[in-house]
Amino acid sequence: MATFVILSGAFAGGYYMKKVADRLRQAGHEVFTPTYTGLGERSHLLNRDIDLETHIQDVLQVLKYEALTDVLLVGKSYSGMVISAVVDRVPERIRHVIYLDAAVPVDGQCLLDLIDADIVAGLPQAVQAYGDGWRLPANREEEQRLTDHPWKTAIQPVRLTSNPAAEQIPCTYIYCTAKGPQDIASPEMTRAGVALAKARGWNIYEIDASHDVEQEKPEEVARILLGLA
Repeated sequence: MATFVILSGAFAGGYYMKKVADRLRQAGHEVFTPTYTGLGERSHLLNRDIDLETHIQDVLQVLKYEALTDVLLVGKSYSGMVISAVVDRVPERIRHVIYLDAAVPVDGQCLLDLIDADIVAGLPQAVQAYGDGWRLPANREEEQRLTDHPWKTAIQPVRLTSNPAAEQIPCTYIYCTAKGPQDIASPEMTRAGVALAKARGWNIYEIDASHDVEQEKPEEVARILLGLA
């Protein structure tokens, strides 16, 4: 039996990974889908002080208090920022790191550094106009449960120490190849992510799906994860 910790992207909680998690559990594996402070069922905790470090600590606390080791750590989209820091800090708890169409930062980068400049240019105005200056507004047209996302998580640089133990842990990148107009924030971020994965010699898988792959093709995501278990 393997242990998975699976993290959703921005605006969503652990519930958003349920279709993938259910398939892994049906195969006999242990699966945790933590929700970041301020999102999903923890949206009542949303506040202007939440930053990237808050979300990193959310995951570190799950690993600590659930006494998890030998973990397959999966991060979707924004969560690539988080899992990069987590594995850097506690490599002894991690067996494999999987970036699910996710950001792959280097030390000192923030999420906005990895997104197309034309998209980034309009975000501060949206935060001011619709998020009281500290929330990135969610698009709830197709999913009412999405939560406004704390802006500081997107602008705080990640700090990575190039931990030698972390660099020895296998990594996999799952790249979604069929992004559409609704995926405006992810194409550049994920193209850069898969390019870095290739340069580092990681395992790479492709899925013919949009960035919303966990909803669109959860069985394919689960199949790849089961193959890594």
